[in-house]
Amino acid sequence: MKNWNSILRWIHLIFGFTLNLYLFQTIFLGNDVSSQLENIVFISGALAFWTGVIKWQLPRIRKWRKGVKNA
Repeated sequence: MKNWNSILRWIHLIFGFTLNLYLFQTIFLGNDVSSQLENIVFISGALAFWTGVIKWQLPRIRKWRKGVKNA
């Protein structure tokens, strides 16, 4: 059974991978892309960003705030 931690990790990796594919296609290959694909990539980038924040930064912030309250 999957837990939320592994689900968020896979969502983050999949959307981050699509963002990397887009950047590779436009920068290194010089291909033009449609505006619809740019919108999809923008949404993928936003999802990769927020899942990264939820997965890795929020636990760090919670741990830091616990330490500040106890000090």
